[in-house]
Amino acid sequence: MIEDDTRQTIKFVAWLIGIIIFLYAASVLIFYKASTPERNETKQLNQIALAKSPITKIEKNYHLDRGVNSYSLKGSSKNRQQYYFIYLPGSKKGYLLSAKKGVSEAKVRSSYQAQNPNNKITKVNLGWYNNRAVWEVTAKDPADHYQYQLYEFKNGNLLG
Repeated sequence: MIEDDTRQTIKFVAWLIGIIIFLYAASVLIFYKASTPERNETKQLNQIALAKSPITKIEKNYHLDRGVNSYSLKGSSKNRQQYYFIYLPGSKKGYLLSAKKGVSEAKVRSSYQAQNPNNKITKVNLGWYNNRAVWEVTAKDPADHYQYQLYEFKNGNLLG
């Protein structure tokens, strides 16, 4: 009788462990599949930038969707000039921007932090908004609410 109880307990625990492993594997698969489109777009962006621009080394990727889905990257050329490349997959257009003719992510971060010293920046993305390149700063205020601000790439001015 005791052996039956032990056998049933072991069987129950084995089923429970099997269900937990299945649920874990299913959730990993779901998250992997959900992120596939963004990975594919980033891979396509990198291939286009390396093939069609002077960029030979990619340093950082960005993604912004403000009505227009845009994927961007920061890279450098053989002679170490810095560039940004923005690709709009919907219209299949790409824009090469010289870093010298715009403001950097670091400059945008410092501008935001100077105006909002109590907020914590969580992310900065380069993208396309209203037919121009913009930086979007995402931050959390002390009450843990998200704040978003857009800055023009060319001059660093805050957009309304």
